[in-house]
Parts: sequence; C-alpha cells; structure tokens
Amino acid sequence: MELSRRSFLRTSAVAAAVPSETPNFVFLLSDDQSRPHLGCYGDPVIRTPNLDRLAREGMRFENTFVSSSQCSPNRSSILTGCTPHTIGTSRLHTPMPDWEPTIVDHLKERGYFVGAYRKVHQGPRFDKRWSFYGGPQLNFETFFDALPKGKPFYLHAGFTDPHRPYRPGAFQPPHDRQKIPVPKFLPDTPEVREDLGNYYDYIARMDADCGRLMEILKRRGLDRNTLIIATGDNGMPFPRAKGTCYDIGLRVPMLAWWPGRVRAGAVAQELIAHVDLPATWLEAAGAARPPKMQGRSFLGLLTGGAYQPRTEVFSERNWHDNFDPIRSVRTGRHKLIFNAAPHFPYRPAWDLADSPTWAAIQRLGRAGKLTPPQMRLLDPTRPLLELYDLERDPDEFHNLVTSPEHAGVLKDLRQRLGNWMQDTCDYLPPFAPL
Repeated sequence: MELSRRSFLRTSAVAAAVPSETPNFVFLLSDDQSRPHLGCYGDPVIRTPNLDRLAREGMRFENTFVSSSQCSPNRSSILTGCTPHTIGTSRLHTPMPDWEPTIVDHLKERGYFVGAYRKVHQGPRFDKRWSFYGGPQLNFETFFDALPKGKPFYLHAGFTDPHRPYRPGAFQPPHDRQKIPVPKFLPDTPEVREDLGNYYDYIARMDADCGRLMEILKRRGLDRNTLIIATGDNGMPFPRAKGTCYDIGLRVPMLAWWPGRVRAGAVAQELIAHVDLPATWLEAAGAARPPKMQGRSFLGLLTGGAYQPRTEVFSERNWHDNFDPIRSVRTGRHKLIFNAAPHFPYRPAWDLADSPTWAAIQRLGRAGKLTPPQMRLLDPTRPLLELYDLERDPDEFHNLVTSPEHAGVLKDLRQRLGNWMQDTCDYLPPFAPL
C-alpha cells in the first residue's frame, strides 16, 4: 500500500517552493453524471459544446472514479483527499468535521482567494471557511468582482444539475427522446426514455452554465494561467447507477484544461481517483501533499512530467436514506465488490425510488418482461462478493466469483481490498483474504 497506518495519522504539511507563476484553479462539479454522457465521450445525442471544448483543447480522462457513489461523502473526499469513512463523513449530509483540514484551508495558507457557488454540501459551518461563498446564485461575476487584485484564486462551482427532481423545459430545444441510447441495465420504455431525456436536458443546462463561467475568465484575462478541472460527483441518478459500486455509479467524466501546460486533445487512460484532486492542486500551487492525504498528485500526467500511475482505485457506499455498506476495488481490468449486507435486496435511494424508471422496472418485473440482468435488481438478496472482468463484461452482468479460472484474481483483489480497509481505518469488520 502507498500509505502506512502510522504516516496516515500524521497531519502536518511541508510547503514546497512556490512556482514562478502561481496558477489559478476553477473546479466544475456536476451532480449525478456518469462518464458516457458528454459529447466528447462519444454520446451521439447530448449537446455539451462547452465541456467538449475543454476536452478538445485539453485532456480527457477515460478512467476517473469517485470515492463514494453518494453526493456529500464523495465531495468530502474531493476536499480532503481522504476516503469518507476515514474522516467520519460516510453518511449522506454529514457535515465536514471542524478539525479536518481541506484544500480550502491549504490554499488559503498559500495566499489564495477561495470561493464557491451553489452546492458544496458540507454543512453551514464549512461554508464559512471560504473567502467568498456565493450560495445558490449563478452570477459568477460577483466572485471576480470580490477577487483582490493580484491574488491567485480557487473557484468551486458545484452545480445541482443533473440531480433530480426533473421538470420539463430545462433546456431548449429538448433532446430527441427516441435517439437517446438506453443503457442495457434499464428497460427501453417510453417513460424510461422520457426520464433519460430530462437527465440529458439538465446536463445540457449545466454545460451552458460552464460556458458562461469560461467566457468570464476570457473576458477578464484570467484564462491564460487557470487550470480548469471538470468532473461529476457520482454516477447518474438511475437504478443500478448512483448509490452502487458498479462502474456506471463510480466512473465519471473528467476533463482538464490549462493553456500551454496541458496538451490539447490529450487522452489519459490511467486510473484516477477523486482523492487525487487535492494533492494535484497543491503540487500545482507549489505545496507538498500533507501526509494524511490518501490521494496522489497527477500533475505530471497533466503536464508531461514525472507521474506514478495507480494500480487500483477503491470506492465505498454507506448510509444514504438506507444503510447499504459496500466496498470495491478496481484495477484496469477487474472489479471486486464486497456487499457487507448481502441479506438486503437492492434498495434505490429515495430520488431513484420515486423515478418513472424505477416504477417501470417494478411493473415489468412483475410481468416477467425484464432481461435477467435487469431482474436482479428485484432479487430478495445479493451475493456477498461480485467479481467482474471489465474487458469482457463492461456492463458487469457476469459474476465470476466462483470461476476457477479467476481464483487468483479473486484472491489478489480480496487482499488489496482488505489491506486498504485496514490502512484507512474502515469501521466495517475486517475483510480477510482467502
């Protein structure tokens, strides 16, 4: 493991040399968006010209994974560089502990003016840590009006799109529901297509907001030395996605744009974890990673410098509006999921449970009109372990946990997951190797 238990518990940081020109940071965070759903990732229908521009002029990441498939827990990991169960934020809506240092605090110590708009989701006490907090308004100009001249800045734009509930008319003209590709894990019905269409419309609305912010940067002459990173906080708000440890719930889009530093049109295949973001910002700002941070900087990947690739990423799911403790480890090819409460059936989060898509799944399930993988959402229990070969089975439909051919992979991933749970102070019972 990269992190020993002893070094993990230390919290002091050693500052590195400040670069000759301190960069600015803009962080664009969508709410409930899976990796496939941007034009630059090959979606044939969705209209996202502004984020597609970031990919065209910067770097597109193919394998970025969240720490948790839930909103506020994963956002806490983005801010601290630690997995949620380590810092006590694994429950949905748990506020950031007052004693936890975050990227906000580290950058303020480096002289940054740090601001946020819209959804931060770490509690009202945490909102007071920002130099500027714009709340729910989208008038980005107010941040730049308040920015002291000559100060480097970090701006966090936490959008609420494409989170539910959905209402018609979010974007004009709306996406053609008949042209939207329906994922294999969902039934292809008119109500599911309409639900997906609203999801697409909300993503397009968020993309337009990103464009407005990018235009302000250009107009104020602040785009030349600003690193923009855009990503999603967890997967799409549909059954078997958000709130699960399948790739559709964990794998999110990520784009990086930095004129003159990030090569235009670059595509990164390396595994990236959301806990890596704070260390990356700190290195770019000339500061060392605090020892407590579990993530590693990928600045070298962005700029063509030295970089040590990850061999695996870890993720978790805990209490949302129901308790469903899940852990997972994923390499470039394989995924192991540990369902710590396998006696529970699949239970979607409340916003998914109220969706037209979940109603369609239940209705079709009673009529026996779902595919076998879709029917598993209605099983009374789940397997303790799920093992998938993502190269042969990207939809994660075929559990290989009893396959003799994959016994070595199973043992290896169990060991990795158990070590990580131990090293990061997980509260679940020890996960012993075979």
